[in-house]
Amino acid sequence: MRKLKLFLSLMFLAVIVSAQVRIVPVSTEGDMRIFNKEGEDVIVYFPSEYLKYEPKINVVFPKDYDTAETRFCSVYVINKEELPREALYKEFGNSAAERCLYINVRFNAIPSSAELEGFLTRELLPYIEVNYKAENQEEYRILLAGEGYSASVLNALPGLGNYFGNFALSFYVNTAMPGNLEGINKNISLWALGSKGNMIRLQSVLEGNGLKFFDNFAYLTVDNSGNKEPSFKDIFNLGYFLDKAKILPLKAKGVFGVKSASATSEERFGFKLEVKGKKNFKAEYIPSSLKIAPPFLSWDFDKGLMNVIFGAQPGKVKVTGMAGDAVSFDASFKISK
Repeated sequence: MRKLKLFLSLMFLAVIVSAQVRIVPVSTEGDMRIFNKEGEDVIVYFPSEYLKYEPKINVVFPKDYDTAETRFCSVYVINKEELPREALYKEFGNSAAERCLYINVRFNAIPSSAELEGFLTRELLPYIEVNYKAENQEEYRILLAGEGYSASVLNALPGLGNYFGNFALSFYVNTAMPGNLEGINKNISLWALGSKGNMIRLQSVLEGNGLKFFDNFAYLTVDNSGNKEPSFKDIFNLGYFLDKAKILPLKAKGVFGVKSASATSEERFGFKLEVKGKKNFKAEYIPSSLKIAPPFLSWDFDKGLMNVIFGAQPGKVKVTGMAGDAVSFDASFKISK
């Protein structure tokens, strides 16, 4: 029996046991309109005490859902577009779509961090886990936010991190990052995709709040000079969340714009690391600090740029450092006249 009730809205009491949050559903009054389609349920009216406008929700079932005796990991997708089953499979690909229960939430307006946190943790998440075959522990929950919604998720991360163990966020356009994420769960995993400037600021915030590269977060930079935003398939790196053990060991190499720089001008060039693992896993890392010998280059982390110091002598310069605690790296540059 797929549903316990068709007309149900929930609140919950959060009980902390051994530093984990458990959800206890409490039924309340309210009408909910649900339509059953092949491979999915469509909720066209989900009453909420936290949102100004009721969202539309598509619950898309994984392969063999009806006959499965186990529960599935759940992927909550929040964005401005509706993603019915056909569109979701097209966005994510069959292999990713068939492994998880997808809950796509289309908002009419971008909610604040407080509204989003209240709606997800006190209303939607309890309803899904009572009525569907979804795992009820945070390590099996993934929250994916489309462009424009990721900032609300990031600001609510200290609270959301107690319920969702995994996050996939998009920062394609310039985004103001929070300075403090006090109380954030140090066990979360966060994958991000965005412009170089956004990824530098995001990394600074996450590392400044005690999160570590790869253990807690990884990312790729994208060129945001065009008009095409990243697809959900790009944002949602299933391998990072579900196959970490198969990704290790990691290796890193230097990636840069030029290998040779003029010693007579204050030329600057971009520098970042390309991190590779098994199963074609790729991520990037822009080091917050570097060791440079001889000191003929200076590193501007805030811009991700290496500067040639005026008066630098021709020859090789070696750059070494760490990508978080996971990977050591070294790179060399040739300075010519």
